[in-house]
Amino acid sequence: MPSHRRLYWLPIGVLLILAVVGFDPSASYAQAAATVFLTSPEISEFPRLSAYLDVLDAQGGFVSGLTPADVIILEDGLELPVTELQEQRPGVQFVLAITPGSALDIRDSQGITRYQHLLSGILEGSWDKGPTGQDDFSLLTSDGVALIHTADPGELALALGTYLPPVQGVPNLEVLAQALEVATDPLPRPGMARAVLFISPPQMSDITAGLQTLIARANQGSIHIFVWLVASADYFDLPGAAQLASPAEQTGGGFFAYSGFEPIPDLESYLAPLRLAYRLVYESRVSAAGPHQLAAQVNLPDGALLSASQAFEISLQPPTPQFVSPPVLIARGFASTPTAGQPAAADLIPIERSLSVSVLFPDGYDRPLTRTTLYVDGVVVSENSAAPFENFTWDLRSYTADGLHTLRVEAMDNLGLTGQSPDLTVQVTVPRPEQGVIVAFERQRLLVVGLVVLIAGSVLALVLIVGGRIRPQVAGLGRASHHQAAKRLRDKDPVTQPVSIQASELTSAGRPSPLKVWIEKLQRTTRPAPPQPFAFLIPLAEAGSPTLPAPFLLDEEPVSLGRDPLQARLVINDPSVDGLHARLQREQGAFRLLDAGSVAGTWVNYTPVPPDGVILAHADLVHLGRCGFRFTLREPGPLPKPTVQLLEPPL
Repeated sequence: MPSHRRLYWLPIGVLLILAVVGFDPSASYAQAAATVFLTSPEISEFPRLSAYLDVLDAQGGFVSGLTPADVIILEDGLELPVTELQEQRPGVQFVLAITPGSALDIRDSQGITRYQHLLSGILEGSWDKGPTGQDDFSLLTSDGVALIHTADPGELALALGTYLPPVQGVPNLEVLAQALEVATDPLPRPGMARAVLFISPPQMSDITAGLQTLIARANQGSIHIFVWLVASADYFDLPGAAQLASPAEQTGGGFFAYSGFEPIPDLESYLAPLRLAYRLVYESRVSAAGPHQLAAQVNLPDGALLSASQAFEISLQPPTPQFVSPPVLIARGFASTPTAGQPAAADLIPIERSLSVSVLFPDGYDRPLTRTTLYVDGVVVSENSAAPFENFTWDLRSYTADGLHTLRVEAMDNLGLTGQSPDLTVQVTVPRPEQGVIVAFERQRLLVVGLVVLIAGSVLALVLIVGGRIRPQVAGLGRASHHQAAKRLRDKDPVTQPVSIQASELTSAGRPSPLKVWIEKLQRTTRPAPPQPFAFLIPLAEAGSPTLPAPFLLDEEPVSLGRDPLQARLVINDPSVDGLHARLQREQGAFRLLDAGSVAGTWVNYTPVPPDGVILAHADLVHLGRCGFRFTLREPGPLPKPTVQLLEPPL
């Protein structure tokens, strides 16, 4: 069949179809079947998402009485249960759009236009008798915005009563497109329905493509479109009327054809069912950033209904753990004196260190954690698989030598996203074994002093007795017997007996022989000369001090400075000095001074020592709290020559 003949039969075919299905364009009707509308989800409490669900039956009435078991969420095609479903009454954001045309100006026998009859019917309804603040109203015409977002229905009634559409205007879809934009503005209250009433005479051009674009935009924003066609009754049977009815059918709105004689619907019949909505809550399973799709399936006694998909986008980032008040230095010490056969490390304290972390979510969506792990030098030393996830215990028993260690924390959330903290460097110091003896002496000082006094007194008493300065009394003997006993003791005492000198040990001059002298020299033990120090810490004498304090010698061994003799090698008895105040260590022929987290700080030439320490130079001034020292090298080398910079005189 030729193409022009197919076009000829097209209107007749449409009329036959309408006659078969019982199309009555002169009546007001809602959608042909029950419909479900879902709003875009609220993601501020991710992963707990919420949305509003609008369920209307075939007559446009709200379907109440649903339970969470009646609704299934489809998130990116994955079926998820609804945890909460509450029926609420948030209201409607309603936009009335009027496009002009000559059909509105057709008058009856009394000279009253169709638009005037239509306006009277609208104003006679009960919709404007409701309370202020229940809904949101706007009015758009071909002349522009007549009213925008008012909560008073009386203001919309007043604006309608004063508006007269132009007679020579050409009807188009531009006003409908603007109304959809206003309907998508932010809602005064969450969950409010969005609806547009489009009053239009017959369109003069083909609007098929434009209508499909507007219908898609309305479904994306969950906007109900109601269409009122103002035309002669003969036009109601033409395809143009069915074309204007399609937005109402596909968006859950309603269609009404008015020729000047039909009863006009009360807008309240449109607003009342839309004021009700369900607020649903579900737990999202989204684990990747980017766009996602959301739909709702509602199971009704007559069958399952599926809403249009709503697109939403969420930006997800891994959790970021970070240490809270992390240590920079951990100084281990002896709890008691190491004994033979017992490892020195067995008596070192502390044996563990508590660490705390905080976990932040850079994307702003707080969510549960499933695991946190503590790494030291890349090795797992502690892990939490249950709350609390923020606390760790670091076992220090295996650290028996000085060293720097790198700490890092890893956190995983319930979405499987994993983040790590920045590396933290911690210095662990361990004392030498011989320092345990010093610790024991300090703790048992009274006992040691008592033993020394007892031994010294015993030796002194023995010397006095042997020298005859003290004569012990013998019980039961008289004075004569006592003298005789004393004489017998002197006769037997080898100390008081004469000593015979061998001739071989003396020379002819009565002097000791060279062999005797050589043997005595061999028997003498000489001590090796102590090693020469590399540098000195010379305490700064206070004004008026009668003597200068002794300098402290610096060798290869690290030096800990502080007030606590258990922690410091150089003990500084001053309240401004911490128990462990600073550390001084030799590096590549130079001395580096490090602060140990002291309160008063460590200063070199009146400048605070940075976290990584400072290399000392000859004659530097070092201050620990209020105590000052002069750092002096044994071999300072050539001193730098002073430079003089001339200042230009001011102009």
